[in-house]
Amino acid sequence: MTPLLYVGIALVLLLAWINGANNAGNVVGVAVGARSISAKRALQVAFIFEIIGSVLLGHYVSTTIMRGIIDPEKLGEDTLIKGVLVVALSANLWMLTATYLRVPLSVTQAVVGGILGFGLTALGPRGIMWTSLISTMFSWPLTLLLAVLVSMLLYRLYSSALSTIRKTTSLLVAFSTLLYACMVFTLLLVLGSIGDQVLLHTAVVLIPIPVVLGYALLVKRSTRGDYYEARYSVNKHLLLVSASLAALSHGAHDVGASAGLLQLLYNKLTESPGVEAYTGVSRVVLLVSGFTIAMGMLNWGYRVLGTLAERITPLTPESGFTAQFSAALTMLLVTRLGLPSSTTLAVTGAIIGVGLARGRGYINVKTVMRIFTTWIASFPATLLISSTMSALIFLT
Repeated sequence: MTPLLYVGIALVLLLAWINGANNAGNVVGVAVGARSISAKRALQVAFIFEIIGSVLLGHYVSTTIMRGIIDPEKLGEDTLIKGVLVVALSANLWMLTATYLRVPLSVTQAVVGGILGFGLTALGPRGIMWTSLISTMFSWPLTLLLAVLVSMLLYRLYSSALSTIRKTTSLLVAFSTLLYACMVFTLLLVLGSIGDQVLLHTAVVLIPIPVVLGYALLVKRSTRGDYYEARYSVNKHLLLVSASLAALSHGAHDVGASAGLLQLLYNKLTESPGVEAYTGVSRVVLLVSGFTIAMGMLNWGYRVLGTLAERITPLTPESGFTAQFSAALTMLLVTRLGLPSSTTLAVTGAIIGVGLARGRGYINVKTVMRIFTTWIASFPATLLISSTMSALIFLT
């Protein structure tokens, strides 16, 4: 089975690369669409934070993908390896098509559909963990709705606060520093929830102090002059920081689609089959998967970089920051719960929320419907492809 194992590993890594090409660019596409950072610089920033998010928080969703929809212990070694091959190939075919057509999709949904199609064929309905699957599917529309609501609320609060400042540069710097501190605390609180280590909990309290002070000094130096120039500069800084947080949340969530499958194959190469083989995902697997996603983003991510950011609603640095931050908050929450949802849905929902906050006329309904139509088709399409392949392999 060793040749099939290596083929499977290659297909899973290809899936991770396609994930980066199709999906990761959309996370920083908001910053590009708001004309605050070049596409090249945005992808370079995302490259770093994708890997960090994958290694630090990627195990939550990865574990669900690995053993939360079907139980790998119920499969023989031969069946398990072929199953991973089928799931990876099904998702690859669908994601390659979408990337070529420049349509952003959710690789996680494609993988979940592939696992379900294979599971139904190999194990039957009783082999599916329906409670976990239903929870996963329920999280998809919930992610979209949550992102829309959070984005609308934050945009209105943010706009009201800027109006209250009334052309006072010093208050503008203080306000942006407060927002920056909120983003730093949000990230550290999520990291601190990983375990009960005293070091992590201490970091939540101590790290923000020098980091936030450094940000305040940087912004103060770059906001000299006209108030409106200072406001634009502040929003650019916040947008870049929120883009980094969004990239981190994307890596934390979307790495699970490939890392969960890769771990199953990696176990067959390094361990004897048993209960211990399915208990968790190693940092090495998360690092390899995260790095491959980041490479796909750099190589081909530009193809769908602007689809969400530029075609749903016009974005400014202010609205772009709100959308980025809202999407990141939504995905960090979903990731911490271990739910295989969709970063594309979160980003789409956040951008729609900003548009709705300004008025329905700001929304490009045609683009939204195109994205939703392709997104809705992802799950049944990969389910059908996977079940057909599985039937050809196991029933002939």
